[in-house]
Amino acid sequence: MITELIRDEEGQSTVEYMLLISVIVIAIVAAAYVFIEPFQKGVEDLANDVRKILSTGKIGRTGTSR
Repeated sequence: MITELIRDEEGQSTVEYMLLISVIVIAIVAAAYVFIEPFQKGVEDLANDVRKILSTGKIGRTGTSR
């Protein structure tokens, strides 16, 4: 019986695939909760930089005044 179980090499069942997918989804959601605030801050900083560049015509100290 044990040798039969060892030789039995059937593929993954649907339940095992669903468990794997659910673990991956949980990891993605957890990462989103961890990184959402820094990501939002980065996007806001980028938007402010673009707004400043478009209004002044300068990037840092380079460029012409408008």
